[in-house]
Amino acid sequence: MRDELLDFLLSKGPQLSGQLAAGLADWLEITPAAARKKIERRNASVRELKLPFARRAKFLYAASQYGSDKFWTRLAEALEEGNGAYARVIRALRARGGLLPLAHLAAAAGISSGARQISFDRAWQDLVETELFQTIEVPGLGECFAFAKKDTNIDELLPDIRARLITETVLLQSVQEWAAKLGLGSFASFELRGIQQGAAPTVSIFEWDLTAPSYVSALTTWSKAGRPNPGFMVLDVLLKDEVELSDVQPFIYKCKTLRQVRNVRTLQFFVAHRYAHEALNAMRREGIIPATTESLFGTDVARALMELTATLKQAATEAVDLEKFSELFAKLGKVGGAVGTLRGALFEFVVADLMRRTVGGANVLMNKIYRKGGKDVAEVDVRVHVPDSEIRFIECKGLLPGRILPDLEVDAWLNKRIPAVREQTIENSEFKNVKLTFELWLTGELSPEAQEKISKAQATVGPNKYTIKVMLAPEIEDAVKKFPDLRKVVKQHFLEHPMAEPLGTINQVSKRQISQVAAAFSDLTHVDFGSTSAEAGQSPA
Repeated sequence: MRDELLDFLLSKGPQLSGQLAAGLADWLEITPAAARKKIERRNASVRELKLPFARRAKFLYAASQYGSDKFWTRLAEALEEGNGAYARVIRALRARGGLLPLAHLAAAAGISSGARQISFDRAWQDLVETELFQTIEVPGLGECFAFAKKDTNIDELLPDIRARLITETVLLQSVQEWAAKLGLGSFASFELRGIQQGAAPTVSIFEWDLTAPSYVSALTTWSKAGRPNPGFMVLDVLLKDEVELSDVQPFIYKCKTLRQVRNVRTLQFFVAHRYAHEALNAMRREGIIPATTESLFGTDVARALMELTATLKQAATEAVDLEKFSELFAKLGKVGGAVGTLRGALFEFVVADLMRRTVGGANVLMNKIYRKGGKDVAEVDVRVHVPDSEIRFIECKGLLPGRILPDLEVDAWLNKRIPAVREQTIENSEFKNVKLTFELWLTGELSPEAQEKISKAQATVGPNKYTIKVMLAPEIEDAVKKFPDLRKVVKQHFLEHPMAEPLGTINQVSKRQISQVAAAFSDLTHVDFGSTSAEAGQSPA
C-alpha cells in the first residue's frame, strides 16, 4: 500500500510537523485535520527526532534521509526557529568537517554562559542523546564531538581535521604576534585556544579562539579616578577553502549578543582564507572585520598556510617532500610563533621518510589510532610494518637541544601506550608471529629518573613479547648521515637550531616568544593546539 506521508517527505525533505501537515494537506488536497491524522498514524519508516522544538513541534524525516546534506540543513533551520543554540552547534560542526575537540565547541558554536541561556553541557549532551552525535576520545586531541554517522569512518576524517587544527594553531600564533606589534594588546596578555576543557579564552559570556585586553583609545574607558579600563580584541578562525554564511553565523550571533552586554567593548575579527559573498556582506553589516590570511600576512604566507594544510593531509598516507616542507617552515617562521608547532610535525615526517628509505618492503603509516570498545586508547606517531617479520612503533619527540622530555611523557609511553598498542596488535591474527619493537626517538634529553625507568622496562620485558629501544640525538644524526637532505633538516631544525642559543644573544621580543613556545610545546609530538599566556588584563608592556 502506498505511503503518502513517506512519499511527501522523500519529495520535499525533512520538516517540522506543523509545516508537514500544511504541506501534506495541499499536496493531497485534504483537510489539515486529516493531514495531522496521517502524521499521528505514521509507520516506522517515518522517524521523529527527540529534541525540543517550538510549540511542541516534532521534526520528522524518512529513515533514508538521515545524515544527508538536506537533513542537516533542514534540522538547523528547524532548530533556529525555536532554539538557536542547537542549530549553531550543527552549523559549527558541519563547517569543521564533522569532528572537533569538545574544548573548541563552545567557541565555535557560540554557546553562552549567560543567564537564561542553554548551558554548554546541556547543549552537547542533549544532542548526543538523540544518537545523531557522539563524543569520542582521540589521542592528541582529547575528547571530541562528532556526527554519529554509521557510514563514516572517523579515521578517514582525522587527517583533514588534524591538518586544519595544526594550521589554525600556526595562524593564531602568527596573529598574536601581528596584533601585539600593532599594539592591539600586550604580548603577554594574549590568550589562545587550547585542547583542554576550560582553557578557552573568554570575554564576557562567550569563548573565543583568541583574546587580549586592548588599550586602543576607541575601546578604552576611564574611571573617575583616571584609571583606564580596557576593551578587548576577540577573534575566531576557520581555515577551509571558502567560508560560507552558515559557517560564520555562530560568530555573528556572538558579536551581536555581546553588544547588548553592558561595559564590554570589543574589536571583533574573523580570519579565513576567503569568504563567500554572502558571508562577507553579513559580517560587514555587523561591523565585524572579515580578515583573510592574505590581508594579514601577504600572498606568500597565505599560500604557505594553504600548502601546509595540504602537506599535513598528504603526510597521513604517503611520503612528504621534506624540501618543500622546509620551505614552508622558512616562510611561516617569519611571522613568528609558528616554529614550535611546525617542528613537531616536521620531526615525524623525517622519521617516516627515513623508514621508507631504509626498511625494504615496509608499510609506513603516520598517526595510527588504536581503539578499544569504541574508544581511542593510543596513537602511534610512525608505524613501520614489514609483512610476516616485524612491526616498529615509533614515538617521535622533536625537542630543542638540551630540552628534557617530561617524566610524565615517559610514564605514559611505557605504562599506557605500549601496553594498549601491544594488546590491540596481538589480537589481530595477521600480526601474531611478528616481532614487536617500541621505539622512542628523542632529539632532546631524558632525566636520570626516566633513563632508569626505561632501563628497568628493557630488562623486565621478555624479548618474546616485545623490545624497547631509545634513539637519542647522536644515534638519530648517525641514522640520517647517508641522506644529505634528511641530515640537513635534522641538523638545522633539531640539533643546531638558533632557538637553542643562549638567551643573552637573542633580542627581548624573541625571548618572550621562546618562553611561550617552550611552555606550550614541551610535547611536540602530540601538538597542543594552543598557547600559554599571562593573566588577561595586564597593561601594555
